[in-house]
Amino acid sequence: MRNLAIGVDVGGSHVCSAVIDIDAGVIVGEPITTDVAHDEPADVLFAAWAENLTRCLAAAPEPVTRIGMDFPGPFDYANGISQMEHKMPHIKGLSVADELRKRIPNSENLEFRFVNDANSFALGEAYFGGAKDADRVVVLAIGTGLGSGFIADHQIVENGETVPPDGEVWNLPYGDDIADAQFSTRGITGRYEKLTGVKMPGVKEIAQRYDTDPAARQTLEAFGWELADFTAPLIKQFQCKDILIGGNIARCLNLFGPKMEEGYKAAGLDVTIRPCALLSDAAMMGAAALYK
Repeated sequence: MRNLAIGVDVGGSHVCSAVIDIDAGVIVGEPITTDVAHDEPADVLFAAWAENLTRCLAAAPEPVTRIGMDFPGPFDYANGISQMEHKMPHIKGLSVADELRKRIPNSENLEFRFVNDANSFALGEAYFGGAKDADRVVVLAIGTGLGSGFIADHQIVENGETVPPDGEVWNLPYGDDIADAQFSTRGITGRYEKLTGVKMPGVKEIAQRYDTDPAARQTLEAFGWELADFTAPLIKQFQCKDILIGGNIARCLNLFGPKMEEGYKAAGLDVTIRPCALLSDAAMMGAAALYK
């Protein structure tokens, strides 16, 4: 029998699950996605998640009892209880595992483990993706916000003198704001809007103008330089030589990456910048890797 587990990525607008062979590091079959908004009532959320998992369990080629799920914080990951108010507000204080077992047929043998969504992405890339051969790596997931993971010997490091509290960097100060505001989709579109007065819908549209629009080039190159400036002290503190960039921003790493390299050299660092390899699959595979 293969070493199988189900990885579940719980997002703000959907839930996606897949059966993962955690020895081979591959998805078995096709991921299953269910659309459901995070602010729906608890019954609606749990019903959608349970339906998604029931389908995933039924599609598995062999019986699977282990399920790893990622959630944003604050969340009691040891006990599987949400503490969030800004997201999924109606499930606060409820046991996710208990609620799902009520709704999934023949669920008495199911085991649940939980992990932070940024750490799940980092674990997926560390075990199976762009950082699988790195001893120590700082992982950044840049999208609507800034997620982070510090990985040493394929294990999450959340405490100690070498990492920020809980391994989180989104709330660290940078410039006249916090890092989450600067190194995110809104941070990049905000840079472009300051230069041009034009509000772009996303980073993709700015990247498409890189060769023809000086403001787009300036926006992305400044982003790369400042990202190196922000992360250089973190890399020094963690004593690593690798940084992995994930999230939607990784698709245009070729445009801002060279300025990141210049920034690291200016800081006296020899850093290898790695792109994520698994893209949207990383979080599911990282959640399943809780059983590796």
